[in-house]
Amino acid sequence: MKKILYSFLAVSLVGCTANDKLSDESSLMPSIEHNERINPQNELDRYLYNNVEKPYNISVLYQFIEEEVDRTYTFSPVRYEKAVEFANIFKYLFIEPYVKMTSQKFLNEHSFRTLILIGDPAFNPNGSKLVGLAVAGVKIHLTEINNTEPNNIYWLNDNILVTLYHENAHTWHQSIRFDPEYERISGNDYKGGNWTTSWQGEDYLRAGFITGYSSFNKDEDFVELLARYIVFFNADLDGCNCATTDQTQWGRNSSDPDLQSFPDGYDAVAYYNWRNKRWNYGLLYDNRYVNYDSSQVWQEVMERANTKIRDTEQYTGKEKIEQKIAIMKNYLSTTWNIDLDALRAEIRSRYPYVVGKDFYGNTVPRKDFSNLNDN
Repeated sequence: MKKILYSFLAVSLVGCTANDKLSDESSLMPSIEHNERINPQNELDRYLYNNVEKPYNISVLYQFIEEEVDRTYTFSPVRYEKAVEFANIFKYLFIEPYVKMTSQKFLNEHSFRTLILIGDPAFNPNGSKLVGLAVAGVKIHLTEINNTEPNNIYWLNDNILVTLYHENAHTWHQSIRFDPEYERISGNDYKGGNWTTSWQGEDYLRAGFITGYSSFNKDEDFVELLARYIVFFNADLDGCNCATTDQTQWGRNSSDPDLQSFPDGYDAVAYYNWRNKRWNYGLLYDNRYVNYDSSQVWQEVMERANTKIRDTEQYTGKEKIEQKIAIMKNYLSTTWNIDLDALRAEIRSRYPYVVGKDFYGNTVPRKDFSNLNDN
């Protein structure tokens, strides 16, 4: 059997963070020498080699390797059954949609090269949780794999898929730059390493950034926006069919206080009924009663961005984000022949089979991600 060469780089790690409490758990596993050749020894190793590494040039490392972790953090290994779940989820919600909308050759040439799976969350000294660690869009560490909720699309989006979509998009702009006009839209509001302390609440939205981290630099802005565009619900793309120019039907003109905050341009009653269908995919919040980021609706986020960060600005944050999306779509289409809306639709068409219900609550066959032969 052909041997697999795992080669590792000495690197510094950059983390994407979300607030959480610091864990006390610590675990170490024996190290494996750099450049050691390892024969696939079990079903998962063979599956990963035949279905991921060989066709797409992406290595998935689930066995704990000491040289691959930053000693700033506390790590623990992935349980075998959770690595199996990840392999199936990765293939179903990342590889298959990307290959369908591009090609096997494209993904082989334009994606990250290594995924390193970490069992439990990793935390910064300040207590913030690292969802993932990345190196220049090439090598990605994904944390908290042991807590994977395989049939919870909101959990998968927030903890795995957003990171994959984000990091994969880095490989595109690193190969061919997007239009420099993109950076000029938010110009002086990029914060670099000061982004964590530069914004009050959601002020970053009013400056034209979809997340606070988007304001780190133009590249993070681009990939953060792309990832959120995919995972957020969108009334224009996801079957609401409730757009209207009749302002008497808008939320702001409703006598019902539950409807008054809804975005302009939509029949508020129809919009309300549509957005409530998000519950058919599962709870909109986690076990700490914190709303999943990916349960948000694009139009509501844009409504919160629909003011100017300062009076001297020409455009609102919403208008800036919309300008960036237009540049992004044109870049993906003309440079890579990728239709962003079509890619988004292909990914989201798989959500019902993850949760076992479609958006309207009808039961559909649910994927069993625990069985390598089932997907």
